[in-house]
Amino acid sequence: MEIIQTINLAGLIVDVYTDDSFEKIRGFIDKFRENDHRNRNTKVKVFFLKNPERKLELSEDWKSLSIVGNNIDDLFDPFNLMGITQALFRFAAIHLAQRGVFLLHGSTAVLDDRVICFGDDGSSTAKTLGSLEIALKSKRYVADEFCFFDINNRRVFGYSFIPIHIRPIVREHLKSFHNLVIPKEYYKQTEAGEFISQEKLFETTPGKLAALVYIHFLEGSTQIKKLSQREAYRSFKFCMVSHIAKLLHPNLDRMQFSSMTDANEVKVIDEKIIDKILSQITNNKLNQQILELFPSYKLIISQPCQVVSLLKEEISQAFV
Repeated sequence: MEIIQTINLAGLIVDVYTDDSFEKIRGFIDKFRENDHRNRNTKVKVFFLKNPERKLELSEDWKSLSIVGNNIDDLFDPFNLMGITQALFRFAAIHLAQRGVFLLHGSTAVLDDRVICFGDDGSSTAKTLGSLEIALKSKRYVADEFCFFDINNRRVFGYSFIPIHIRPIVREHLKSFHNLVIPKEYYKQTEAGEFISQEKLFETTPGKLAALVYIHFLEGSTQIKKLSQREAYRSFKFCMVSHIAKLLHPNLDRMQFSSMTDANEVKVIDEKIIDKILSQITNNKLNQQILELFPSYKLIISQPCQVVSLLKEEISQAFV
């Protein structure tokens, strides 16, 4: 028997049908509960189905998503929790785009009272690490990996109960350079690294986006470059669309739900795929002038600890 729940994913109302044996999934889904059913017209649906074959299935019209497997109810296993989370958020992002709400492929924190998102421009890296570098100074965090951005009011927000993903290389950096040992958690440690509850490290602080930053590593280099509007738009479209591209093309994802594996190498998404998806989800109605409301930067560094000093200097000059 299926149990129906109505939830709100960043403003999108979704009906969720869950196999009655998936008790923990129902509890997780209930965190997104929508209690106001007035004028409800739910057109999108998510199904949690029990089947030996572990998979994600998106309908041809993109109006329903099936998350399938036998043991997916174990949410202490990050391949289940994060696999389900990214599938839900990416599915919602398809439908939210025409409202001007986008799921950024980035990690966001606060520095000097400014909300800064470290994003994916197609070849950038260290999104989580960049956000942690500034959050260790401010103790204020927005979200890791899944940041919703409303272009109508520039608000960036996430869900604090989604854990921060600490890959092994990030854990070693935090221990070596910041003397930070990741607190023990109930999430299982896997080849993908560790997962830590956001509230154990930082205060959750959504707010208006002040800047987008794209980190690139180059030995011996320390440079921050403000992007032109053309450069900023190219980077921004990758940041907006990468999550959806990975739902539509699962082979592009590092962390695989179906095979429960995680890859070390970053998978590059062809710009033609990004452009096609962006056109489909926005009907070519995205106003590029939104990028005039906040600066975008390319940060070229050789060491993650350089992030804070470079950004502090730029912020002091740009936001006066």
